[in-house]
Amino acid sequence: METGLTQVNKALKKKFSTKKLIFGQGFDGAKVVFVVDPPTQKEEQENKPLTGNAEKSLNKLLRLAGLNKQKVYITNVIKYTVNGRIHTAKEIKASVPFLKEEIKNIQPKFVVTLGNAALNGIGLRQPLVNVRGKVFNFGSYELLPTHSPENTLKNPGFQPEIEADFLKLKDLLKRKPPIEA
Repeated sequence: METGLTQVNKALKKKFSTKKLIFGQGFDGAKVVFVVDPPTQKEEQENKPLTGNAEKSLNKLLRLAGLNKQKVYITNVIKYTVNGRIHTAKEIKASVPFLKEEIKNIQPKFVVTLGNAALNGIGLRQPLVNVRGKVFNFGSYELLPTHSPENTLKNPGFQPEIEADFLKLKDLLKRKPPIEA
């Protein structure tokens, strides 16, 4: 029997048949979904939503938050690269329904956006600087926007902020009672 995620991935393949797609990875019953910016060419080559030093950085942040990497789900806001340019608003808009359906199928308690494109793709049209570290109720889940690990590697001054956000996530996950949908 097909899962909801399998159906979402089939629909993505149909819509973007000319693209090499990078699908989300992780636990499909995760309490936390991480939405990262569009994949790079290296991520496309490795067929992973996040690779290299950015992945290592995220792994450290997961440990800081007390999260097991095997129990989270990581996906890109857009599932393909566009070779050396930034995705257009139209491309992001075309991918958003699939991202929302992906999240709906996983049913997380929290979605953490890692970067500006991820934040815009999830539907919060605010500059990251205005909303980073704040929690927003998105109905069935709560949203916590923060920096992308890639960006913190390029701008080390953001590292204390992303660490604070992951510690906030740790506290939110301990919160009682659990979120009501």
